[in-house]
Amino acid sequence: MKTIHLTPKQKENSLGYPLTAHIRPVHGKKIALPTLEGFLFKKVENIVLLEAQGNYTNLLFEDGSRIMVCKTLRHTEQMLQSYPQFIRIHRSFTINLNCLDRYVKGKGGYVILENGESISVSNGRKSHFMNALKYYFGYDGE
Repeated sequence: MKTIHLTPKQKENSLGYPLTAHIRPVHGKKIALPTLEGFLFKKVENIVLLEAQGNYTNLLFEDGSRIMVCKTLRHTEQMLQSYPQFIRIHRSFTINLNCLDRYVKGKGGYVILENGESISVSNGRKSHFMNALKYYFGYDGE
């Protein structure tokens, strides 16, 4: 198995929390999502992406359903901090790397998710995104 050496900055996720190889999500684990009506409990592995909508966050799930939670994107990311597959690629988007279909290179480039959704990778987040690909998938190239 190939060993990837990361600098201290590369060992952090998009929120600055440490990326540790031993942290892996437990399949079936649910997260409590605060909605206007109360709480909704969903499996973390079914979350495809998070999209900022002002002080709210829209979550898209594998089955195509969407819900809006009463928290900012940053707060929602903090709820998912122990899941290294969630990476912020844009000011308004965090994606689940397990749902990534492809990355198309360019100035910032863009990702295409398995559901066909296309999202730009911002220039400021591209290097962090590429480091996340190296860490998560063992990808070693640009």
